Amino acid sequence: ISGLTVSGGEATMQAEFVHALFTEVKADRRLARLRALLGADLCTSAGPIEIGRAVAASRLPRARGERTRRPAYRCLQVPVRQRNVEIVTPALINWADRRGLQVHVWTIDDPHEMHRLFDLGVHGIMTDHPTVLRTVLEARGAWRRT
Repeated sequence: ISGLTVSGGEATMQAEFVHALFTEVKADRRLARLRALLGADLCTSAGPIEIGRAVAASRLPRARGERTRRPAYRCLQVPVRQRNVEIVTPALINWADRRGLQVHVWTIDDPHEMHRLFDLGVHGIMTDHPTVLRTVLEARGAWRRT
């Protein structure tokens, strides 16, 4: 950020926040261009700003007769929490389900956390330990052999 002359922790934090927000806006714009270029059938996840909007909307009271229009994205690929804010909640999963969206969570390597998330209703888990995920899916009767 040019012209920032204040030194110290708070100014640095503000500059980092502005940079992160600018990066997130650019990511959402790239996704929007791809969707416009490649058509409505392109399967993408929500961008960072779209995820923020979804998380916020999921926490608002549901209006009577609320219309649930499907967004341009097909899924939310999110961490369990971000900066001490719980992202994956029953409310978010319910919000996504009403719109025909899937919720995929990353990066989950602990089997107990995998079970907890599946119990919440997440649709997918990304992991660095696929054999652990397979064991969890087998225990739940959800592993399909081909």
